[in-house]
Amino acid sequence: MNLWKLLNTNNKRTLFTTPTHSQKAPFLKELNEFYKRDLSEIEGLDNLSDPKGVIKQAQYRASEIYGTEKTLFITQGSTTAILAIMKAIIRPMDKILVARNCHKAVINGATVCNADISWIMPDIKNETSNNFGIYGAINPKDLENQLKLNDYKAFILTSPTYEGINSDIEAISKICKQYNTYLIVDEAHGSLYNFSSSFPKTAIQQGADFSVNSLHKNAGALNQCALLHVSKDVKNFDFDIIQKTVNLFHTTSPSYPLIANIEETINFLSSKEGLKTIDELVLNILSFKKYFLNTGYEFLEGENHDITKLFIKLKGLEGNKLSNILSEKFNIEDELNNDFGSLFLTGIGTEKSKLDKLRIALLKILDMKLELNDEPIADFQPMPLVKVQPCAALYAPYTYINKEDSELQISADSIIPYPPGFGVLYSGECIQEWHMKYLEDNVRVIKLWTKKEQ
Repeated sequence: MNLWKLLNTNNKRTLFTTPTHSQKAPFLKELNEFYKRDLSEIEGLDNLSDPKGVIKQAQYRASEIYGTEKTLFITQGSTTAILAIMKAIIRPMDKILVARNCHKAVINGATVCNADISWIMPDIKNETSNNFGIYGAINPKDLENQLKLNDYKAFILTSPTYEGINSDIEAISKICKQYNTYLIVDEAHGSLYNFSSSFPKTAIQQGADFSVNSLHKNAGALNQCALLHVSKDVKNFDFDIIQKTVNLFHTTSPSYPLIANIEETINFLSSKEGLKTIDELVLNILSFKKYFLNTGYEFLEGENHDITKLFIKLKGLEGNKLSNILSEKFNIEDELNNDFGSLFLTGIGTEKSKLDKLRIALLKILDMKLELNDEPIADFQPMPLVKVQPCAALYAPYTYINKEDSELQISADSIIPYPPGFGVLYSGECIQEWHMKYLEDNVRVIKLWTKKEQ
């Protein structure tokens, strides 16, 4: 019996346990069906922090489906999974190498672990970056050059990126193994990769030691549903410790509807119906893109691109203007945008009718005879200058100075636009001229590094 069926059975019991809403919505009656199944660790429902029954069985089935040593259910998003992985392998002052376009969860993990962080920049000297203003993949040669310089405990990168750019994880994995460096892949946006040849192989299949998936990104699950994967081939690792570190960060009151949602999502994705749904999604996207040949619209594409991420630009029209028109005129919201274009995320819940609405709106925009401008020049942040490590920066004394005096000072604050959730500036890093456009009039800087005290 799976967890969802058990939740349907146990909601008929008289419970004097948490949650105390008695499986009825005291308000928002529309959520009554959800409330009926909002239970806790009563008899028969197992315990996510120490699974021995139905949850253990569900996680074991998941590990078989994904080909992992362990696949753990996380109800607090991939952020918690990343924190748990980092805590499991990183000791205080261990050196770690991180791709600059990683999610802020990684810098939080470095802070919690008291890690010594160094950065590697994704490729920006490519046609994709120039034409769409986004970071490219991690160059394996650049990675190897950095691993030669220091003994890094782990290398952490995001693949696919928010926009669907995939790095060559297989090549990266071989290099990491050569230098005895754990490879952690934030694969939050690649939750369909395990279930279709239309996508790249999963990070685990390509040799990563650890990876995470966010099932709500495009696999149809509710927000916060995530997976933590541990490879069968990871070396010098105590597999039992990962549950302990998950428990350090995970709530002791996990949502049972979310746990059941994770299980049912995996069951669906691996079923004939699920596989058919994924195939239909891919075919619908391919059909959608054909309507825009020779129209002026361009799509982010390429061998290593995730087709479910529709990054669209109309040459000469700023991405924020395209986004605003779609929102104001057609009631269509994008996920994010930049100077070049807008990103539209799709998943197994994206039916053809939804893509049709976007298609019609985009074609109608062409009829508006909008004023088009010269293409912008892609502008990327410089290599960060880390002066104070994240853990030390968290506790460092600070003061406020005027923005015009802040260049070359050490920021006490992080600036993290969301989405996509990676920082243009983190606390402990030197403020450079490029950062000025993101700063307020008063800037908080680490007091130790003010000009007066220098």
